[in-house]
Amino acid sequence: MEQTSNLKLPYIAPSQAQKHVTHNEAIRALDALVQLSVAGRNAAEPPAEPQEGARYIVASAASGQWSGKDNQVAAWQDGAWAFFEPQEGWYAWVMEERTFAVFSQAAWSGAKAGTNPVPAVGINTIADETNRLALKSPASLFDHAGQSHQLKINKADDNQAASLLFQSNYQGCAEMGTMWGRDFRIKTSADGDQWHDALVADNASGSVRFPGGIANAATGKKQSGLIFVPATEMEATIYQTAGSQNPTTAKLASVASDILTFTTDAVSAFFGSPMRGMAMIRIWNVTRSPAQSAWAEWDTTLNGLQVSSADHVRQWSAGDTIQIVDPVKKNIAVDISPMMQKLLGGVFMQDGLLLGTKDATNMTIACKDASPVSSSNLAYFRGDEQRSFSVIGVYG
Repeated sequence: MEQTSNLKLPYIAPSQAQKHVTHNEAIRALDALVQLSVAGRNAAEPPAEPQEGARYIVASAASGQWSGKDNQVAAWQDGAWAFFEPQEGWYAWVMEERTFAVFSQAAWSGAKAGTNPVPAVGINTIADETNRLALKSPASLFDHAGQSHQLKINKADDNQAASLLFQSNYQGCAEMGTMWGRDFRIKTSADGDQWHDALVADNASGSVRFPGGIANAATGKKQSGLIFVPATEMEATIYQTAGSQNPTTAKLASVASDILTFTTDAVSAFFGSPMRGMAMIRIWNVTRSPAQSAWAEWDTTLNGLQVSSADHVRQWSAGDTIQIVDPVKKNIAVDISPMMQKLLGGVFMQDGLLLGTKDATNMTIACKDASPVSSSNLAYFRGDEQRSFSVIGVYG
């Protein structure tokens, strides 16, 4: 083997005379090819007065002293042209173009300096598996190329989130986007765990709701507006029970997961049929000490109630005594979130209710306590209340 594999540098033979000639030839080749930088790559014939050490990439259809040397590197060394045939993957800096060229598939072409694709990019910080693009900087600029600039955040489907999350010391405090649906939302949090909708914009109609309410700019106090319940064939009845100074009680016949069945047809004394799909009530197991509570709605196929969570009644059993009147406060607690969802399209923490009765008497009640089973506030009625109440409007 008389030459090196890649640069074709000549070897010095063991018995060779004038070894310096071969050595100098290799040195000249290295001088021409290492840190390769050429003056240009568009000339097909040599310059009239080349500078010592000048290098060029010979263009196609070369003539004169460069004839037949297309794509080769021509170097003016010691008053003569030396030619080097490029190998796949050689890079050269082209001074007249201020760019790199690469030899690939028997031709030189401009080297693209992009990174597409790369698994992660960190700018002044370390990217990780979750934050594959990470930037630490006082500011970021997304400028236009032309007239406009659009930032796109895409998600796989409606059950995912496409959002911007705002953090303080890496703890989430605000988020906006289409989270778990198509409606646009702005949410806030005090601890990064519990979140509250501040604004919800319906994606179909564009109508905007403020579930947390609107505060007065001067006082900071929450302002309430009356939202009338839409007129429908059904009344928004949230309270209709027998009512009694001595609370009606009933015995449990069975407890099956989240279904409570009674020994007698006593459910209607707890839960008027117009309340179905409109409200949940708090029931109390007074056999337990202290009394235990659960939230329930009338199961439409049984003489029984369906509770919001089977865990709440896991310790209950047949023979236990159930009532709806709070054994201490002597009131009845009602959660109206089913009515809100059905007739208003969303559940929120209402400030009060405008109620109507069968005798056309209206009354307003305040709702201050948050429901433990929904995003609404509770409504309370006296334990001996015998009137039926329907919602005319919601303050919120």
